[in-house]
Amino acid sequence: MMDSLPRPAVDEFFAGLDDFPIEFAFFYERLPAAQALAEGLERTLPAFPLLRAGHRVSLDDVPGGGVPSGDKASLAGLFDSAERGSRRPRCQLKISRFGEGGSLGASMSHVLGDGVSLVGFLSAWARNVRGGGVPGAPAVSECPPPPPGTLDLSRPLEEELARAGFRLGRLPRFCLREDFTWDVLRLPREEVEALLRQARASQPQVTVGDVLAAHLFRHYHPVPVAGAPEPSLGVVFDFRRIPGLLPASYFGNAGLPLLVPLAPGEATALPLPELAARVRARLQSASAADFHLCHALLEEVRRTRGQEGLNRVAFSAEDHGLVVNNISRFDLSQLDFGTGAPHAFEVLTPVPRVCFVVTRGDTLEAHTSLPKDT
Repeated sequence: MMDSLPRPAVDEFFAGLDDFPIEFAFFYERLPAAQALAEGLERTLPAFPLLRAGHRVSLDDVPGGGVPSGDKASLAGLFDSAERGSRRPRCQLKISRFGEGGSLGASMSHVLGDGVSLVGFLSAWARNVRGGGVPGAPAVSECPPPPPGTLDLSRPLEEELARAGFRLGRLPRFCLREDFTWDVLRLPREEVEALLRQARASQPQVTVGDVLAAHLFRHYHPVPVAGAPEPSLGVVFDFRRIPGLLPASYFGNAGLPLLVPLAPGEATALPLPELAARVRARLQSASAADFHLCHALLEEVRRTRGQEGLNRVAFSAEDHGLVVNNISRFDLSQLDFGTGAPHAFEVLTPVPRVCFVVTRGDTLEAHTSLPKDT
């Protein structure tokens, strides 16, 4: 899939059948001239081997566009610049200009890396346009191999996958935007702080993120149905935070969901403070062993079942639960191309039952992508 560049199984897993993308749109009051952006991109790409190799990056600069209406369907035009197909650029950048400002739309294949990788690349581009030069160290995309014995081969592979929060399902069909609907839940900051105070009365160690994950899971998890699988809760953890595991300049998939352990019935029965405490405990226990296990499992699937097997793997929350990805702390100041940082951004990654938490002034918004038949 990646021309002559072999990728770890975890990256091929994220690509899926149709090479699904990570998609952001950043909105600016002012934007630099097209030539400055294009020249800065050319100076930046040499530091990102995966992006500069082959047919990887396209940049469109479209003047005179209209301001989109704001619904998710209309925003898709802010980064769609090429048709699907084998020569479709793996990273599409699109400047849409309306008035003096406009938007930067960025769509990057998940086979290349995660959202942190994409934002890191955009930040390096912005620094270069501002005159900061090429980043000091080239991006590193080599994933450390799991140590011997990481995977317990005495148990069935399906059982090991389930324990790590994966499942083997049917081969999925191609995923289209039209298959999803976005639900946006707006939570005023004072409401979130009230939830946090209530939770800390019995669980003083929990954070805002823990309480948000518990609250959103309670809001979105399916009503229990006899014979249906237990709803599962996942929280995305960036393994770049584990000291010594990955280089600071790692460009790849390091943001992986951790399964929050819940016994049968606890999804419904646990009070919100206890559910938040489960989230906190799982995040605190995250280690290099979790990262290596994820990679070892997916490599074993690829070894024994090939690419088709990898395409059948999904996170257990995708069809009966929720994965919470808190990106509300993105530092938008890093995306200043010399004319000011973006004042807002949208996330449009169409992946089922994943909730992205973003900041809108004094409001936290939970953007959840749901299959239309939900």
